[in-house]
Amino acid sequence: MMFVSLWQRKDASDVEEFVSNWVNNINDFPVFAFFECFDFQQEEIDNECLTHCIEYTKSKWEEGSGYYNKIKINNIVQFKVIFPYLYGNGSMNNFACLSLGKDVFSIGYRYLKTVWGENKKMETPIVTVNEFSTVLWVDYDGDGLVFISNNNRYSHLDLVIKTLPSTTDYSIVEYD
Repeated sequence: MMFVSLWQRKDASDVEEFVSNWVNNINDFPVFAFFECFDFQQEEIDNECLTHCIEYTKSKWEEGSGYYNKIKINNIVQFKVIFPYLYGNGSMNNFACLSLGKDVFSIGYRYLKTVWGENKKMETPIVTVNEFSTVLWVDYDGDGLVFISNNNRYSHLDLVIKTLPSTTDYSIVEYD
């Protein structure tokens, strides 16, 4: 697992451009996006998907005022349409993830500890990481991407670095 920091970004458009270029370099389509959004955003997301012939499903949250969206992205043009919604919702601390090449997302029930410390069976996004899975999770507040993969293509940091856009300045920080 690696954490890709986006700390030195200037604004959301810088992040969107970097990640779009990165996904284009990786070229592991389809890419599956799964994210939570609020009610007021869903109509716009529906319209974008219909306008750009993007396959998607949505389901209403069991509790609260929002939706889960699972979107199949077949090319970089579609990615550039959807990623701002994924990144924006991840930046608002909604669940937001990408999966390269295969769909690993579902909605199910798990026992979760609530704010008050009780274990309660609740509806939640589920990510099932199988053989050769690669998942990118938008970190809280949009400060980075958590890169989780058991695909040999990304088994070493050097291999991941080779997938970055050629204009990328990076530094490696090791934590103990």
